[in-house]
Amino acid sequence: MTTNSFAFFDLDHTLLLVDSSGLWAYFLISKCSDRKQEFERRQKQFDLDYFNGVLDINQFMDFEMHLLSLFSRAQLEEYIATYIKPNIRPNAVELVQKHKEAGDKVVIVTATYRFVVEPIAKLLDADGLIAAEPEEDADGQFTGGWLRHTFAQGKVTAVEKYVADRGGLETLKSSSFYSDSINDLPLLSFVAEHGGTAVATNPDKFLSRIAKQRGWKILNLFQVEEPTYEEVVEKTP
Repeated sequence: MTTNSFAFFDLDHTLLLVDSSGLWAYFLISKCSDRKQEFERRQKQFDLDYFNGVLDINQFMDFEMHLLSLFSRAQLEEYIATYIKPNIRPNAVELVQKHKEAGDKVVIVTATYRFVVEPIAKLLDADGLIAAEPEEDADGQFTGGWLRHTFAQGKVTAVEKYVADRGGLETLKSSSFYSDSINDLPLLSFVAEHGGTAVATNPDKFLSRIAKQRGWKILNLFQVEEPTYEEVVEKTP
C-alpha cells in the first residue's frame, strides 16, 4: 500500500477568486428566455443560505441539476474562458505548486458538480478531484438528477473514502485542508482531529472566529470579489 500525504483544497473563494458554482448558474440563467426572474430569485436565496451556513443541499442540487439539464455541454467552454481563467490568481497557483514540489498530492474537494469543475482542476494542475456527481442518461445527457453531493459532512464522507485505499486515515497526519467557508467546518475539523493541518483560507467571518479559537492557521491569499448577477448578464455574449 502506497502512503501519500495530501493537500486538500476547497475551490471557490479558496483557490478561485469567484464562486464557480454560483457564477455558472447565473451564466445559464442569463440565457433563459422565460423563467429568468424565477431562477434568479431562487439562486440568490441559495447564495444567501450558503453564506449563512443554512443551505439545504438537497434543494440546491435539485435546482442546479434541473438548470444544467436545460443546456448543452457546449456552454461550458465559453463560461471557463469568460469567468474562470481571468479569476485564477498567481499566488493560488504558486501555493498548489509548492505542495506538489513537496511531494503532496493536491486534491480539490468541492461541493460544485464535476462537469463544471473538472476543467478548472486541470487549469490548477490538481492531482485529484472530489466533486458532486450529476446523473447522466445512456447517451451522456444530463437528466436533471444527481448521484451524490459533496457538501459539508458529505465532504468528510468523500475524503474518508478517497484516502481509504491510499494509505488510510494515517495519511491525514501529514496532510492539510484549505477552505474559506464555515460550511467546510466538518472537514477542517476532521483533518485536524486526525493530526493534519486545518487552514482557514480567505475565511468568512464565521470560520475566521472559529479558526482563531482553535488556533488554526489563517491564510489570506486574496480579497474575494464576487460579480453581481447584473454584471454577469452584461458580460455574457
